[in-house]
Amino acid sequence: MTARPPTGAVIVTGSGSGVGASTAVALAGRGYRVVASVHSLDRVAGLGELLSRTGAEVEVAELDVTDEESIPGFVAGVASRYGGLHAIVSSAGVTGVDTFEREDLASYRRTFDVNVFGPVALLKAALPHLRAGGGRFVAVGSVAGVLGLPFQESYCGSKFALEGILEGFAPVARRVGVAVSIVEPGPISTDAVRGTDWARLFGEAGPYEKVLRRYFDNAAAQGGTLPGLPATQTADEVAAAIVDVLASDDPPPRVQTAADTRALVARKLADTGGAAVAELIGGWLDPLPPEAVE
Repeated sequence: MTARPPTGAVIVTGSGSGVGASTAVALAGRGYRVVASVHSLDRVAGLGELLSRTGAEVEVAELDVTDEESIPGFVAGVASRYGGLHAIVSSAGVTGVDTFEREDLASYRRTFDVNVFGPVALLKAALPHLRAGGGRFVAVGSVAGVLGLPFQESYCGSKFALEGILEGFAPVARRVGVAVSIVEPGPISTDAVRGTDWARLFGEAGPYEKVLRRYFDNAAAQGGTLPGLPATQTADEVAAAIVDVLASDDPPPRVQTAADTRALVARKLADTGGAAVAELIGGWLDPLPPEAVE
């Protein structure tokens, strides 16, 4: 990895907290001129704490990534103020836990609006500016964009969709001077799923309650994760991987943020019939063997 002098700005969406906030601050520390976009200026506590602690300087701006009409103007305004656009880091996202039968289509549409159509709209608006300077687009994906997780079907579906779109477009973008990459973390310590109201979910799970409770209990027995899933990472660790992608002279189309995440992705991609992955996931829904419980 070699750092390249940043020209123009880097827009980091979803910067109010978590990976977005950590990435915005890390990039500013490396000399990039950062516009940290947030859904609401009232929800920037995580970013504010990091800026106060590190002394990093970023421009904080409000952007709703589901507001399609506002995105081209926002991107053009940033490019105008900073003399160009070096990169977009698309980190804004939503997640959640529910049973397949209970979660309504409105929830699916909301998830896809934020996790798929938001990044696509940003990339479309940014492409003329990125082409002008050989820029980069980095989307924060997930191991859940490669491996389906129970009770997170809408989230996984959105991440799978983003993977497919960017995998298809990345070679085309490369030939017009733009590097498109998707970064795949495993579980992150700031995941919104950790704030799930499990009591409510159990109470509304109906015929799926027993399976859902087993899933929850198995994760709890493993300290919050599940056998075969990568270890939990911090937002700062994921941000460091994103910074490395932007600093690379030749960013790869797909990057896993840890060795165990790479191993799981490799296992999934090699499982052409799906039996090995079905067995892995099925194991999370059944009683764990005694040796698996710490």
